[in-house]
Amino acid sequence: MKKTISVIFIIVICTVLFFFYSLPLRGQKDASEEEQRTLQHVPSFSVQDFASGTYQDKAENAISDQLLFSAEIKYGVKQMQNALTNATARLVQQIKQKNQAEEQNAEKQETETVVQPHYTYTEVVAGKVYKLDDSGYLVQKPLPPDQFDYTIYDAEMLKRVTFPKYLYFINTSVSVDFNDMHKYDPFDYVKKQFPSFTGYAELTFNSFEEYKRYFYQTDHHWNYNGSYLGYTQIMRMMEGSQVILLKPLSIYIYDVIYNGSLSRDNLLTNSNEKFTVFTFAVPRYETFINDKKMTYGSRQRYVSAEECPDKTYSNHYGLYYGDDRAKIVYKFNNPDAESILILATSFSNAINELIASHYNETHVVDYRYYPRQYGAQIDVQTYMEQHHLSKLLIIGDLPSLGFQKKN
Repeated sequence: MKKTISVIFIIVICTVLFFFYSLPLRGQKDASEEEQRTLQHVPSFSVQDFASGTYQDKAENAISDQLLFSAEIKYGVKQMQNALTNATARLVQQIKQKNQAEEQNAEKQETETVVQPHYTYTEVVAGKVYKLDDSGYLVQKPLPPDQFDYTIYDAEMLKRVTFPKYLYFINTSVSVDFNDMHKYDPFDYVKKQFPSFTGYAELTFNSFEEYKRYFYQTDHHWNYNGSYLGYTQIMRMMEGSQVILLKPLSIYIYDVIYNGSLSRDNLLTNSNEKFTVFTFAVPRYETFINDKKMTYGSRQRYVSAEECPDKTYSNHYGLYYGDDRAKIVYKFNNPDAESILILATSFSNAINELIASHYNETHVVDYRYYPRQYGAQIDVQTYMEQHHLSKLLIIGDLPSLGFQKKN
């Protein structure tokens, strides 16, 4: 190996010497056409030039200029340098263009992307009520749907029901975290707890701004917009898209601030919301409360915008629409229509008469009060057979469909 390297080295040295010492035979060149410049000739030796170093510089340049094929070599090297420089420049330009494109794309995405605002839940009642930022809204603590035990309605009892069964689920602040609207999927989870129903529908919202349209500022109940939307969705679920719905005649705003249950139960007077309702042309009907013919609700007390219950903690939702009872029966003069059973809590109070207007009789049962009034929990199949009812409707949010599990 060492012998081979030595031979190669000797060949290189001899080649360089040949190129240089062949000058007397081929003569020295005066100019380089490739480089468009004059060339350094081999200098004549002088002690003075040698002492000053000039001779050495001229000799070095002469070797470079006059060496055989030096111009061609330098031209090739220059071409390589130029090629490398151009390639580097193109690469730099490509990187620059890529960076600019990425920056423009990022700016475009930033302008097009809707940034979900961050909300701060400030606890005002231990473990239950929260103030959402400075919006004035009191909400309930958001919980995943698996934190509820869905045994309020006996699952085996519901399985025995042979009549068409419908479930309407209401998303509230309990089932939605406003900082991550898709954190949970409560509707899908609830449907699995109530399997084999004829139809399902839900009230939902995609932002806190939309939530404010459907719910009171300081109450867990839906307001006039939310309850009316619920009525329309329920009727289309049960009777199809061609059902003729009641239309609001007007919006009536009472000159009274409504402190809802979340503020009323905890003596928090932070609401600035006036109690507002839709008015409807509902046909005449009769109501029976716990089997006694009675007027349901206290709407007669809402005479005008100024003449209405105006105590700071008046329960306007309960006073206007009616409070919670074990059983309420609506009888409309619709002999050709079906009769139905509704299982619900106070959420249905605002829409009972609207739904009932489509049927002959509508029985509304609240599971919380029925056993106390009638001595046992309702058996739906038996009840519907006894009262000639043909459809079952369950309405509720997470807390009214299941018991919250204890930590």
